[in-house]
Amino acid sequence: MEFRIAGEQDLPQIMDLWDYCFEKKGDPFFQWYFREYCLQHNVVLGGFDGAGRLCNMLHLNPYQILLRGREETAPYIVGVATDPAARGHHLTRGLLASAFALLRGRGIDYVLLMPIYAGIYQPYGFAFCYEKHGYDMPLGELSSLPEGKGRFVIRRYDRLDKELFANVYAACSAKYNGLAIRTDFQWDKLLATHTLENVQAAVAFDGEGRPDGYMFYKVTDDRMFFVQELLAGTAGARLALLRFAGAHRSAAERFRWLAPADDATHLYLPDASHAGTVRPAMMARCLDVVHVLQEYEVPENCPDLACTIAVEDGLVEGNNVALTLVVDGGALHVLPADTSVPGAAMDIGTFTQLLSGAYGAARLEDAGLLEATDPRVVRALDTLFPPCVNYINEDY
Repeated sequence: MEFRIAGEQDLPQIMDLWDYCFEKKGDPFFQWYFREYCLQHNVVLGGFDGAGRLCNMLHLNPYQILLRGREETAPYIVGVATDPAARGHHLTRGLLASAFALLRGRGIDYVLLMPIYAGIYQPYGFAFCYEKHGYDMPLGELSSLPEGKGRFVIRRYDRLDKELFANVYAACSAKYNGLAIRTDFQWDKLLATHTLENVQAAVAFDGEGRPDGYMFYKVTDDRMFFVQELLAGTAGARLALLRFAGAHRSAAERFRWLAPADDATHLYLPDASHAGTVRPAMMARCLDVVHVLQEYEVPENCPDLACTIAVEDGLVEGNNVALTLVVDGGALHVLPADTSVPGAAMDIGTFTQLLSGAYGAARLEDAGLLEATDPRVVRALDTLFPPCVNYINEDY
């Protein structure tokens, strides 16, 4: 099996496999993706047999995320697919190993992935690093929401202009970690696909006429008010947008929204059975343990400390390391460990969760994912890698 970057000559096979596993060729998104995006703005890695037939593939779509205040290149893996005739031969391992080697060679330390079934990817070091608060309830429940503080005017748009949304989104970087950086290109891509899928927008303008929140949404044929994204700078703007959604009872019966994990809308709802659930969303994986630690910026006011960690990676040999982490005067020094018994041991998925801010060391230890020999090491890791509220809402 040859794993290589696909070229234009491979595009018909890529399209056929995508059609078999995902959207069909007549779907508007399929047509847009292969006409405007695939191989022009991303990289497709494929596994080819001796006859040149495409057996499996993945697409590496370019993204940058804001991780603990630092811009990090983090390709988004999509379109992972295996031809049915090639299934059962464990080809995914070789494909991912080739992708990781390619990305490490380019100095890239992270990848993102939204799984249909996480169990496929957990053996290869992916771990959930983002959560969302999911609501699925009768639309009428929104009638109980108060107006909130401030006066807002809601305007609806079916022609989507990034100038209406970009400032609100950018302001969220102060609140959320791991947020995708939306350049003009990323906004244009997002809004183009929203237009294809008949997504509309509602914008909440404050008393001075400035956008303070927006909601991408559509009403489906089965009478579902589906929120694709809702972000706001204030609680008043968020409540105004949700009340706007609740005013659609003649067109919709149910309401669905995957909100940021810290969303507190459920606190207003009179029926606790509609409070929703916090669920895992996006996975991530670190590709180079030593490099990300060498580049890590120590949190402000972090005291001097020292601890040893060991990381195990079954796919990237260079990530099997034992390290001493020393914080001295606000700088992190990463040294080879001089002990065979590390203070904390974890696999690469748990390391990714810790470093990305998804979960703190104490919580990971409590879950049995991090093994510590000394509680002081856990406290040190929580100080060095404090947990954050992670949020991302990119689909491909």
